[in-house]
Amino acid sequence: IEKLLGLSKLPAKFAKAASSVRLNSTSCQVYIGIKEGVEIPQVGDLIFTSDAPSFSSEELTDFNTTSRTFSVYYSDTRPDRKKPRCSIVASINAKWKDWNSLSDEEYAKEKERLIEESLVALEKIIPGIRDDVDHLEAATPRTIRHYTRHAQGATFGTKFEGLEVSSSLPEHAPGLFHAGSVGIIMSGWLGTINYGVITANKIDRFLRKKMGQPDRGEPDPSLA
Repeated sequence: IEKLLGLSKLPAKFAKAASSVRLNSTSCQVYIGIKEGVEIPQVGDLIFTSDAPSFSSEELTDFNTTSRTFSVYYSDTRPDRKKPRCSIVASINAKWKDWNSLSDEEYAKEKERLIEESLVALEKIIPGIRDDVDHLEAATPRTIRHYTRHAQGATFGTKFEGLEVSSSLPEHAPGLFHAGSVGIIMSGWLGTINYGVITANKIDRFLRKKMGQPDRGEPDPSLA
């Protein structure tokens, strides 16, 4: 809203509510490509691992967290490929401020640390997997911000207060709609998809009303 429209063009009360919306934490990913022709054992599709002695929200987002989730993609995930391949993605929670303050040299070093720590954790699940890897790449909150332009690389969108601001935006700026991860259903891509469907229907009703057409599900007077 701030970049596309500008808060000064909105009612003061709504602008204040919009500017006070908090962002969720962000994340890092390590992409692990497995050599062609190598099959990995069935260890599960989604595996959470941690060396923390007990659950801690602070530890989950700590810069040196030992907690990560592995998404495992077996060769039969895409059976249509002529050359089936396996891949694994490690996801690690993160805070924007920890990554934004790094120099280029520090940044490169910390990305290498992410990769190495993810491999060490993965080897506890699949011993010897390091020898079967032929591609490694790390993404950070800075990567996410660069490619998506999400504020502070917020992978998981806003806290729950973002929903009210998002859903009421057209009331204050007619014709302007927002869809994204705003705490509906759950954060991330699933919540975004669900909320996108809801918003698409709102846009459809808005356009039909502007064009004098009946809403979907209502009888068309011209066909009476």
